[in-house]
Amino acid sequence: MRTDDEGRITTALQNSTLYTISTGLSAIYFEPILGTGAELAGRSPVTIEARRRITSVDNPCRLLLNNDPYVYFSWMNETDVLLTVPISEKPLNQIWSSTGQAVPLEDFPPGSSGFSILESHFTASSGLKGVWNFLGQQIVVGPELEACSDRGVPGQCQPIDPETLRSPFDHTRRVIMKLTTQAVAAARSGRWKGNNGRFSVPFLARGARSLAQMEAAFRGSKKQPFSCEVVPMSCTLKQVPKKEMLKSFSAIFSGKVPKGLEHISRSSKGEIATFQRLLRTLPETYVTCD
Repeated sequence: MRTDDEGRITTALQNSTLYTISTGLSAIYFEPILGTGAELAGRSPVTIEARRRITSVDNPCRLLLNNDPYVYFSWMNETDVLLTVPISEKPLNQIWSSTGQAVPLEDFPPGSSGFSILESHFTASSGLKGVWNFLGQQIVVGPELEACSDRGVPGQCQPIDPETLRSPFDHTRRVIMKLTTQAVAAARSGRWKGNNGRFSVPFLARGARSLAQMEAAFRGSKKQPFSCEVVPMSCTLKQVPKKEMLKSFSAIFSGKVPKGLEHISRSSKGEIATFQRLLRTLPETYVTCD
């Protein structure tokens, strides 16, 4: 169930049924409340002490982007994960403006950052006027808007799709499977005779070592990555180890192969070139938060 615009829930309870009241939004935290219908009714109204995990850290300020005036809203996410407050949760994330077209941010990476909205959305006959209702806070835009340059503006962090940084690993697995399939086909056709009737596909062992080396070089690839103009103090800027990954991938084709599999090894130049093109699509750096 959802609360109403005043943060209340009214519902009928069965006396002997066990109920749990818990948060439905990761940006708000409170300890789950357990009790039977009779117990909760006896405590009614139940007041919940909740805590915001995202807060507005300063008053809005005015800045220029491409010579256009904007209003800048700042916030701080105290966790180490991306938190989302959908704009569909209007009482919890909604901006009132003169034009009605101002839309707040929904995704909040860890650390301190902010977002900008055209000042014209808040311009009324009496001057600037607006308010950002956010998780119970009211951040007011008024006529006496301070210039951001007087206090500095933190850089923004944007989440990077985790699949982007994992794409070299996924590509490597596909190549290993393709090479293995080609080796099996060569054995079935009689082109690859094996060793006294025994077959050991070299690309499987080499591929496993290559993937292990890539994982060791790129330990942070499984965490939620971000791209930040200014790195929050709680986070770390890291390099994407492209050279190390290319070396590990190329090792799949290094060394001799059994007679009958030479035609597969001859595809190495094309496979390595394709992998290099994939690496060029990755960012040079990324940010993770511990």
